[in-house]
Amino acid sequence: MKDILVDSSILIDFLRQENKKDTIFFNLGQDYNQIFISIITHAELHSGRGIWEKPKVRFELKKLLEGIEILPLKVDISEKAGKIRAKYGINLLDAIIAATAILTKLDFVTLNIKDFRMIKGLKILKI
Repeated sequence: MKDILVDSSILIDFLRQENKKDTIFFNLGQDYNQIFISIITHAELHSGRGIWEKPKVRFELKKLLEGIEILPLKVDISEKAGKIRAKYGINLLDAIIAATAILTKLDFVTLNIKDFRMIKGLKILKI
């Protein structure tokens, strides 16, 4: 089994859905050995007002993140992200996430494929 890097869109979808078994994230857990997120995704998940205003939402996120490994931002990722941003003109946070996937050699899954599809070397999982 392989490992995978997950974008915040996949986790937000999981948290919002009533029937978790129908989500992409639920099914990834059955097909992949280890699920990773970038520290940027971690920050994105904590940036909504609801996470701080609703203890239940914060608890659900905390439980979800217990089974996910968070990858730190390192110098090589930072440099690669800068190059990606300069070349493709994408959002810096997305560039950092893409660089993380490329340098860790992880497949990547997102609901926002259009934001990432042009990046050479990024292996986006077709969902």
